[in-house]
Amino acid sequence: MIQFHGYVDPKFSLIADAFSDNFKYHGEIGASLCVYYNHELIIDIWAGFKDIKNKLEWNENTVVPFFSSTKAVSASCMAICHSRGLFKYSDKVSDHWKEFGVNGKENITIEQLLQHRAGLPAIDKKLDKEIIRDREYLETIIEKQKPHWTPGDYQGYHPWNIGWYISVLLSRIDPKKRRLKEFLEQEILPYISGDLRIGVDDDYPWDNVAKLIPIPKTKILSMPFIFVKEFFNPWSLTFKSMLNPLFVINHANFNKKEILKLEIGGGGGIGNARGLASLLDGMSNPKHPLKLEQNTLDYLYEYPEPPTYGYRDRILKLQAFRFHAGFLKPSINHEFSKSQKAYGGFGAGGSFVVSDPEHGLTMAYTMNKMEGDLMNFKRELNIRNAVYKTIDNRL
Repeated sequence: MIQFHGYVDPKFSLIADAFSDNFKYHGEIGASLCVYYNHELIIDIWAGFKDIKNKLEWNENTVVPFFSSTKAVSASCMAICHSRGLFKYSDKVSDHWKEFGVNGKENITIEQLLQHRAGLPAIDKKLDKEIIRDREYLETIIEKQKPHWTPGDYQGYHPWNIGWYISVLLSRIDPKKRRLKEFLEQEILPYISGDLRIGVDDDYPWDNVAKLIPIPKTKILSMPFIFVKEFFNPWSLTFKSMLNPLFVINHANFNKKEILKLEIGGGGGIGNARGLASLLDGMSNPKHPLKLEQNTLDYLYEYPEPPTYGYRDRILKLQAFRFHAGFLKPSINHEFSKSQKAYGGFGAGGSFVVSDPEHGLTMAYTMNKMEGDLMNFKRELNIRNAVYKTIDNRL
């Protein structure tokens, strides 16, 4: 059995066993897992290799890119601002960001944007590292973008650029005018355990960053055919949404410092399970400095009404995900909790963070070996099932 390190409450050892089973039976290379129950830390463990080629072991401070789980971190920044009374989710984006309100975006609400219904999944201009690095220029690009459908009519996954829209909007809402990177580092990082970053500096301890093992390209072909067909069609909205900037097509690029230094709030975050779980647990913990006001928590617990023409996602081409306040919510095809109040984030390859108030539960998982599914990855599903089985037996 794999030797894991960290803390395990003996009453919840079956969860740690599932974590170990991923190494024994499912090819896990390196990973971390953190679970809170009723705001008490019950699991904080890690194991394996952060760099399998050089036999460097995963340790307490190892971090790894977690792709779209980053969206939950970005959404948390917004929720904290909402709790401070700085905006309402029903506000128009242009109420706070005047320049946004052009080219058919005049009446888009913050709620619509965070529910991926604004019609802005793709940016018409081709992006690259230099443009993303130039925040002001990128801002002018997304301000001019026209919606690809009437806002509110459909849901369409905004895979990468949702983070840039949130970052600029945050800078208009925050009294100190901070973007995502700075807000996270100044308002969240000092109050959580572990590490979370959206864009890192030159002096970051790079030795802590695990090496990603990307999804084999053949595995992508095993995803739903209707999605794969559009994913590889350069004229499709799916292609334009998911592969702009083009460097994201190769997940190995997220092993490069130059990429991790970019602020990509839709999918460029790095951290560990401890950081993710500590953040979401803290926001609902009455004794935590990041505790949200009840009206904000109540909003996060709500389950969204469908868009005008239903939940079939215009980018993913199927009923995959449901979003609210920037977080994922459980759905028929992605039932990560039986509670509709639960919310969280899931990333390409299998990372996740979930907060489930009805079960008193917050859990997070990060890993460096990526899987090629669209959702319900084998290893993270194994862990989630073990957590809920253990918790259900105690209720």
